[in-house]
Formats: sequence, structure tokens, C-alpha cells
Amino acid sequence: MPLGTQSLPRRSDRIFVRLPVTLLVNSDNERVAQDAFTVDLSQLGVRVRTDLTLAPGQAVDVFPNRGLRYPIPSRVIWVGQHGAQQHGEAGLEFLRPLAGNA
Repeated sequence: MPLGTQSLPRRSDRIFVRLPVTLLVNSDNERVAQDAFTVDLSQLGVRVRTDLTLAPGQAVDVFPNRGLRYPIPSRVIWVGQHGAQQHGEAGLEFLRPLAGNA
């Protein structure tokens, strides 16, 4: 592997799983709900595929469409750039880690 391209260890193990979720965000003084899908999931956060325009630092409530029946408060950490492989994806950090294994 070329110098400088090694990945840093993850703080939490991820599982690659496609689950339906609903994202709820504040937008121009209103709450906007949008269906999305997970790409991967850990106790500390989730990568989602969505049509929403999100920005780093933005608050997002994640509502799993199965299982949990309460929102998971999160914030946007990164957003895939237009033209990049991860365009349409965003990394969300949970404000409180999930209990148990993701």
C-alpha cells in the first residue's frame, strides 16, 4: 500500500446492511421527512443514501422503519460530493451510541 493511504482503525465495527429509515431535518423553519436507506451501521453512527441535501454539522433524527420505535438523534459528519462515488450518501454520527451490537 502506498505511503499515506492506510486507513485509520475504526472506533466501532460496522456492518453493511440496507435498511429503510426516515430522516427528519430542520429546513427553513419547518421539519422535513425523507425516506432513505442505510449503507452501513455501527454503534456510533450510520452511512445513509438519501436525496436530501445535507450539510456537515446539521442535526438529523433517524427513525428506523423497523425495530426501534424512537428517533436516534444524530448529526451530519460528512456528505458525498457531486461526481464522487459517495454522491448521495452521508455519514451521520449518533449523539448517543446505540446499546448492544449494531
